[in-house]
Amino acid sequence: MEKEKVQLLEEALRCFTTTSTELEKSYRLLEGQVRQLKSELEIKNTALQESTMEQEKLREQAERNKRLAAVGEMSARIAHELRNPLGSIELFASLLKNKLAADLEKKSWAEHIQTAVSAMDYALTNMLFFTGKPNPHFQKTDLKRVIEEASLFAAHLLQQKEIDLVLSLDPLTTPIFCDEDLLRQIFVNLILNAIDAMKNGGGITPPAGRLTIHAVSDPQQVHILVSDTGCGIPEDQLSKIFDPFFTTKKKGTGLGLAIVYSAVVAHGGTIEVKSTIGKGTVFTVTLPWGGD
Repeated sequence: MEKEKVQLLEEALRCFTTTSTELEKSYRLLEGQVRQLKSELEIKNTALQESTMEQEKLREQAERNKRLAAVGEMSARIAHELRNPLGSIELFASLLKNKLAADLEKKSWAEHIQTAVSAMDYALTNMLFFTGKPNPHFQKTDLKRVIEEASLFAAHLLQQKEIDLVLSLDPLTTPIFCDEDLLRQIFVNLILNAIDAMKNGGGITPPAGRLTIHAVSDPQQVHILVSDTGCGIPEDQLSKIFDPFFTTKKKGTGLGLAIVYSAVVAHGGTIEVKSTIGKGTVFTVTLPWGGD
């Protein structure tokens, strides 16, 4: 009788051991499946987040395009109406300067008028670039030369504000297929925008700021980074800076960056901005090489 009880216990123990082993295998299998499902869920969540972000970008772009269209016609009319009298003022200022060549003081007055007219004409040019949808005429162009010419346009301001200019454009050895005038307008506006962001720093020694234009390229596209050491842009304003007439400056039309955005898109490119308050801003213009 005792022997039978022992055998029953041994049999029960073997069944328990076998069942425990099977349960452990099942547990490990289920644990692996749970890990796999968790991993798949994380991948799907990441894809969903990326899709949501992309949709948000598209929505912002659509809203920006609507605002551009809404003010376009009005801006074009204003620009054309102002440009005609400005041409007359510039002509008569030039005639006065020639007539007053012997009177240096009065000649300088005429020169000041010409300078002011040139500044207004540049603002109107920006407005016309903005209102008339860019219709690029593509041809092979030396991008390095265009950027250097754009920086020369602002050379006087850079010197006046004691701002260092650093050009790092060595990768730009291949011509880019683009509209040269539009491309120049892009970089002139970005450079002037950077200069405005770098007020005289009040430091004991120059420079008051540093403007860096750096190029990075690959076989498909080129990235131009325009960075400054200026005041930076508040995070809540970053999504608005490419909107027409939006500006944080006391003086300015708020069209410069809207024009940049429009011209970059006309080239099939993109522009991104990153900024830190008190440290500066970086605009990254990405353009396809284009052509054959």
